[in-house]
Amino acid sequence: MNTRKSLLALSLVAASALAHAGGEYSFANVSANWLDWSDRTTQQSYKQDFGYLEAEGGLGAKWGELYGFFDIENPGKGNGNTQGRDRRFTTKVVGRYNMTEIGGVPVQLYGHIYDTRGNGFGGYDHFFTQNRVLGLGTDLSFGALSIKPFFGVHNQLDSNGKGSGNNGYMTGYVMLYPFQAFGQNLMLTQWHETELNRDKKFAENYKSRVGQNGAIALWWTPTKAVTTGIQYRYADQKLGSSAYQNAVIYSIKYNIK
Repeated sequence: MNTRKSLLALSLVAASALAHAGGEYSFANVSANWLDWSDRTTQQSYKQDFGYLEAEGGLGAKWGELYGFFDIENPGKGNGNTQGRDRRFTTKVVGRYNMTEIGGVPVQLYGHIYDTRGNGFGGYDHFFTQNRVLGLGTDLSFGALSIKPFFGVHNQLDSNGKGSGNNGYMTGYVMLYPFQAFGQNLMLTQWHETELNRDKKFAENYKSRVGQNGAIALWWTPTKAVTTGIQYRYADQKLGSSAYQNAVIYSIKYNIK
């Protein structure tokens, strides 16, 4: 079985496990999405708009939390090196383990793996890159607002001749704020990551050894089974370009659980 098929099989097994796992909470969904880069981003970094399918799930219990997603980008395309329009695969798994509490604030062991690969992506055949972070996190609540920060060491594996090794540090957070307006169930979310003290071999395409990456979104759940959303996606000194990049993502999800 080749790497892509193995990755797909593993992701589907994980999504199924998350969907049926017990705990204080669990969720799973599948979605169709369209990412529309700004004209300036397309002109500066030559990135192409694309659609993607996603399977996403998560669970939380007394021991901690587990979250993951698997994306198929350009699902209707092949692998003909079509200038950024080839099919690509992206997987992310995030784990938080509750170790102790200090003053009522949880101290968590934090780890995540982000893996993306696809023929022709980044100008290379059979390209892949994998980011691994291991560190500490916590979970803060202020009424309905939840903020989950983390900080850790960053290790990266890259296929375009840069190899594998330490790539500085990464810090960031996930923010969730569910609320109601006009009798509708809405939620504001954001994820953000800052890479610090990046190794020169991984930062050679950038003007800075600090990179920013994230998205802010508004979600609407008109029925239990359906969620729609719009996201503002942004990156600076990241995603292979030193230019500021931004996009709008349109999403519709079917909520399995």
